[in-house]
Amino acid sequence: MQKFVKNLLFWIGALAIIFIFCKNKPFYVTILWVLAWGWFDGVVNGLLIRKNRKKADSEFDSKPDPRFDTPRKAFVGFLNYRISNLLFILNPFLMIQSFLQIIGIFWEKIRGHPILEAAQYEQKINYILPVAGEWRVFNGGITEETSHSWGIPSQRFAYDLIKSDSNGRSFDGDGRRFRDYFCFDAPIFAPADGVVVKAQDGIRDAPHVGTFWMDWLARNIAGNSVLIKHADGEYSLLAHLKCGSVQVKAGQTVKQGQEIGRCGNSGNSTEPHLHFQFQDGESFFFSSGLPVKFSGFSRKNGEQKNFVEQDYISKNTFVSVGG
Repeated sequence: MQKFVKNLLFWIGALAIIFIFCKNKPFYVTILWVLAWGWFDGVVNGLLIRKNRKKADSEFDSKPDPRFDTPRKAFVGFLNYRISNLLFILNPFLMIQSFLQIIGIFWEKIRGHPILEAAQYEQKINYILPVAGEWRVFNGGITEETSHSWGIPSQRFAYDLIKSDSNGRSFDGDGRRFRDYFCFDAPIFAPADGVVVKAQDGIRDAPHVGTFWMDWLARNIAGNSVLIKHADGEYSLLAHLKCGSVQVKAGQTVKQGQEIGRCGNSGNSTEPHLHFQFQDGESFFFSSGLPVKFSGFSRKNGEQKNFVEQDYISKNTFVSVGG
């Protein structure tokens, strides 16, 4: 089930409760009913997330994840995720942004020009991966099956990258400290020349890393982020950057390969990773995602590693800049 459908179901259920079941009821009764609906609405989603994550991780790591290697840890992680997501309704910043994402879905259908087939789009300039060393494409691709979030316009061709060890694990130790994660504080680079449109910093890294407790007090879904305009109708967004690491500001010209920040865990994030996407406008909510090819990188799928002159990337592969 796509994220926009889940959000839509939540809002439909919540509004039905408010206007039908809780009509003329005290405010606290309405809040309790909405919370209960949110919990019910999220149970199936939470189970699917655990199932899909376990399936994806099993392809790379045969050892149990120490964060969830017992039934108790797994259950606590599930509760953390659901409860913290329910608390989002108490954060006006996140609620407004979630609502704008839903509006953006309908906006694209009415006014947008979505790209649904990668072959339909001809990018205007060449891009490199915004990282150094080898990273695992944990999420994202150019098809509906591999997409990060096909139903959310700007995130249709988005990617989540993490760094992994030889076993495919993204952290060392018990995964409860930022320094346990191999990608935390790794440099993030501009994928091409451009001008910084927006630069957000000062949002804390979600403190309860490794527990699946979402930072419901965050002011921004994307956390600390940088939006760069590379050409007319081609923008890149690099998100969840480490608090205090953003090195650029709005209006600044950047060069391809220039460091713009460090990988972090800010915003709507369960563990340190880089979220990045290309979109056709400045707005995170009212732009459509763009499928772009990357130049000069190596791709490893299983034991086979090949140098790629230019191509798309997709989840469950390892990529690195250069040979």
